Amino acid sequence: MNELDFWAAVTIGLLGSAHCVGMCGGIMAALSHGLPSHQQANLAKRFTLLGAYNGGRIASYVMAGAILSTLAAGMSSLFNVDHWLAGLRLLAGVLLVMMGLYLANLNRSLLWVEKLGKPVWNTLAPVARRQLPISKPSKAVFAGLLWGWLPCGLVYSTLIWALSLGSISNTMVAMLAFGLGTLPSMFLVGAAADAFKKLLVHKGFKLISSVLLIAYGVHTLFIALGQIL
Repeated sequence: MNELDFWAAVTIGLLGSAHCVGMCGGIMAALSHGLPSHQQANLAKRFTLLGAYNGGRIASYVMAGAILSTLAAGMSSLFNVDHWLAGLRLLAGVLLVMMGLYLANLNRSLLWVEKLGKPVWNTLAPVARRQLPISKPSKAVFAGLLWGWLPCGLVYSTLIWALSLGSISNTMVAMLAFGLGTLPSMFLVGAAADAFKKLLVHKGFKLISSVLLIAYGVHTLFIALGQIL
């Protein structure tokens, strides 16, 4: 994949951080509370668990990209490849615009999209909950692998966009880059960085993130329409 697409994926993850905090805030707290009381203030222990959890979470995004892009590669053999990819880009653009509107509290349609992943999550959720409390890195990695499948409109939007990049390797790298973009918020929120939490939920930050996501979504739509027309 080209460098522009890589950094676009990182940026989508970074801008969607406010949504990530809402989706994963509970598990972030569990990573801290799982430590024995005498280790609660031990930042090294806490960051070890955070790193292990987020490593597993990002790995689940890459796995999802690999699975769906492999299926898409099979589907593309049945259709005109250019139109197939353009259709994916069109859908990705719509979802990115919806995510921007959701972050700005202007439209909650994305919640309906998230319901699509509920059957998978309902199967994994009992196993995920059995990992609590998370007190060691191995459990944190496994929890991350499971919680990465939590229904999330931001992940779905990025995944569809990543599929439109045209190859299995491109999709996997894009999902890796997206996961890396979410790391700052997940690490700092998990480490109880109150100032960063306030920034993520600040109306100004959410508005800027919303505008940029909508702009990128519209840009993606224009590219898709240019390929179709």
